[in-house]
Amino acid sequence: QKKAEDFLGKAFMIAFFGITMILVIQFNSFSQPLMIMIAVSISLIGVFIGLIVMAMPFGIMMTGIGIISLAGVVVNNNIVLIDYINILRKRGESANKAALMAGIRRFRPVTLTAVTTILGLIPLTFGFGFDVYSFSFESGGADAGFWRPMGVAVIFGLMFGTVLTLVVVPVMYSVFSDTAALFNRKKTV
Repeated sequence: QKKAEDFLGKAFMIAFFGITMILVIQFNSFSQPLMIMIAVSISLIGVFIGLIVMAMPFGIMMTGIGIISLAGVVVNNNIVLIDYINILRKRGESANKAALMAGIRRFRPVTLTAVTTILGLIPLTFGFGFDVYSFSFESGGADAGFWRPMGVAVIFGLMFGTVLTLVVVPVMYSVFSDTAALFNRKKTV
């Protein structure tokens, strides 16, 4: 278990910094990847809430894998939102208006990604399955206990992370833009 904990800790850090570097290159900015990584970090609160609600311990291996996969989905949803904000900014919209319009316009793709992932993980998490040999549905399969921590981590993390993506990230974008504009104004004075 100690080996798994060490490996997943290193894997998470490598993934975290690797994703950050790719985002810095993609957005040609440090503030936008920072917003995305803050959202990924805060979405971990949803994981811990889920584990508490489901009265489950933090399983190093499967919960860790769930957190790493959660980070991928949260990053993807935030890229969709921030990229559209940048498109609107290039069209001449203010930061506040672009963030608001992007939140409204990208609500459907962000929520559909989260909802389909959550719905896809419910059978795995709760052990619902279909036995192709007997053509019957079964509940509480043999592997349900093994996969459950991963499913709970992703499901609750995504529920929390989706709200972050649609509410907190546009607010952060506006605040970062306003702060940058304030510093630029002070430099010119």
